[in-house]
Amino acid sequence: MDEATLRALYERWLKELWNGDLSVAREIVAPGFTIHHGAIQPGGENELKGPDGIANMISMSREYFTELTFEIEVGPVTQGDLICARWVGRGTYKGGFPGATAEPGTKVVFRGNDILQGADGRFVAYWVCSDGPYLSQQLGVE
Repeated sequence: MDEATLRALYERWLKELWNGDLSVAREIVAPGFTIHHGAIQPGGENELKGPDGIANMISMSREYFTELTFEIEVGPVTQGDLICARWVGRGTYKGGFPGATAEPGTKVVFRGNDILQGADGRFVAYWVCSDGPYLSQQLGVE
């Protein structure tokens, strides 16, 4: 996959899919898409795969927030069939996160890094590292 296609795909990934338009998952994510994130690993008991897997992951991520948006902070950088970028997420806590003591309405900011692999016009693999501990701190989770 060429660099321009990877960049356009990543723009849709972050600006459409992660900003809440789950309908684009089937357009930009291959059926065999694998997620590598914490306990969510290919072949593991918490495995999430394909367009439905990433849509579920995004839904879970958005469940406790309103006005949750993501934007590119650094990159993206491409190499071969890989693209990586640093992003920032901003939102408003709406409540219900297990162990959180923050009041609903608390503004949060958190960052992370994505690496995605493309093939045949879609993403086929995803590695993500996000600063969950800092997000938990903002939510008052001990």
